[in-house]
Amino acid sequence: MALATDDEGVARSEMTRKYQRAVIDQGLGYVQLKRMARNSLEYAFLEGASLWKDRKYTQAVADCAKDKPAANQISDSCRRFLDENGKALLQWGLEKDLSDFEVQASRWDASHLP
Repeated sequence: MALATDDEGVARSEMTRKYQRAVIDQGLGYVQLKRMARNSLEYAFLEGASLWKDRKYTQAVADCAKDKPAANQISDSCRRFLDENGKALLQWGLEKDLSDFEVQASRWDASHLP
């Protein structure tokens, strides 16, 4: 499953609201939302190959298997792969954003504990 739109104007809504409704109305949690965000890019009509070797999003393709979006650590082979594959480049960006969000969320949780 994915939350996606090709035209927010037609739906008269924005994606943030769709995710909010998924949480409130459907009781989805972060893990499900994260998978849906990944699915949105995986199944989008984007140019190029996927960053992912599998649909569980646990193994990147060989060119990027040892690279870490979280650390912004990228090899020459992965850079070339991303430059040649627009879909993979967007997926890399999503993984970086997810990682940044998770770091910030963990800091927030720790700072708000009694």
